[in-house]
Amino acid sequence: MSNLGNVPINHTANPADKPHRDLFKNKGPEQTVSCSTQQLNSLKTARKLSQDLVRWMRWQTESEPLQSNPVQTLKLDLGGVDRLSSVGVNELIEINRKARKLGVKLILTEVGEAVQEVFAVTRLERMFHVVESDSGENRSLDPA
Repeated sequence: MSNLGNVPINHTANPADKPHRDLFKNKGPEQTVSCSTQQLNSLKTARKLSQDLVRWMRWQTESEPLQSNPVQTLKLDLGGVDRLSSVGVNELIEINRKARKLGVKLILTEVGEAVQEVFAVTRLERMFHVVESDSGENRSLDPA
């Protein structure tokens, strides 16, 4: 079991078993998930986080017909991340790739200076949509 937001998510063996909407913090088309340095930089926990996020994205985009389904938004709060390893970078890239494939808008919030520096050095700042939570102001361009 792991956490998506502050709400536990049970992992089922059958991917067809979709979680019930009440398991999630927000019932609407937007979900905010916070993660920590340890959670994002450890291979085991980063993969678990990625799997949980992809499960939520698939469930959200497949649960209703596309016509009635508004754009889904996943906000990943990186306020608890004070450094970013190659594991974290790779998982963020994978989460972003899968979000785009599923038509989910991934937004990174509360991105600290150390993480911003990693994005700048690796030129990943162009790949991610980063906003400041307080004002909603864009800090980098969303390439989509």
